[in-house]
Formats: sequence, structure tokens, C-alpha cells
Amino acid sequence: MAARPAWYHALVGNNVDSETVDLMPCVFHLVADLKNTRSDLLTVCQEISETDLRRRSADGGWAVIELLAHLPDVDRYYLAQARKICDVPGHQFVYFDEEAWSRDNADAIDREVSGVRLAMAAAHEDVVQWTRRLTSEELDRAGSHPRRGSITVREMIQRIADHDRSHIEQVRAIRRDIGT
Repeated sequence: MAARPAWYHALVGNNVDSETVDLMPCVFHLVADLKNTRSDLLTVCQEISETDLRRRSADGGWAVIELLAHLPDVDRYYLAQARKICDVPGHQFVYFDEEAWSRDNADAIDREVSGVRLAMAAAHEDVVQWTRRLTSEELDRAGSHPRRGSITVREMIQRIADHDRSHIEQVRAIRRDIGT
């Protein structure tokens, strides 16, 4: 078999048997999507001044720093829900409580940017590492969802990437609104 390119090892790691990875293209794509959407989110936040990171849009919604500050908690929360679905057949998915997060993290607008980015990286890396180890059977394990009926581990992981995508659009909208 030909040597794998560097980007391959960056996505799947060096300690994963290549035959195992070849049997699990879904994991490869999930990991790539997780990494790409987080990278895209960080890119759209580049070149925003420290002052502008803390500015709220006219509608009074979250500032960019608040969006970024809640991501580590959301990553950990969705990861915990995915693990529960994987380990406990039929686990009932519980929604992340954004209102409670806002109350409990009223200081998020004042947090140090470097600390927020470090927390984001660490929490997201936990998600990526756990996802890399999943088998096809584990990805297909399902729990129950209050609105949709069923949700798989794969769908829970995909929610994290989709959550980043929605915040990319939010950051763009905030930037337009505050003129950056």
C-alpha cells in the first residue's frame, strides 16, 4: 500500500491502523468535517479587534466572544450526550440549556481571548479524539430524541459541526452589523 499523505495522518492520527480507517470512511469524514468547520469558524473570527469581539449587535444578541466562549461547554455537552447514546441503548437526548449557560456565564463577554481559544481547542480535540475511535456499529447506535424520535451517535457528532456552521453565519452577521 502506498504511503499516506501528511493530511491523512493529521485527520486520523498516527496510531490508527490504516485497515481500520479504510473500513470506516464515515469516521474519517466526520473528523474532517469537525476540524474544517471549527477552522472555518476561527478564520471568520480573525482580524476582529479585541474591542469588536466584545461588541453586541443592535438586536442585543451575543457578542462574538460570547459565542466562542460557549463552544467548549457545548462541545463537552454534545460529547457527553453522544457517549451516553453509545453506552446506554435508548438514552433520551437532553437539549443544551443556552439560557442557563448565559446566566451562569454572564462574565463571558469579559473573558481573555487566549483563554477562550485554548478552552475551545481542548474541548474540540476531546470530541475529535473520541470520534476517531468509533466503530461503524457505535456510530449507528441510537438514542431517543424528544422531537425526532431517534438520534444516532453519528448525528450527535454531526450536530457539533453543524453548530459551528450556524455560528459562522452568526459571526458574519454580527460583523456586518457592527461594521467590521
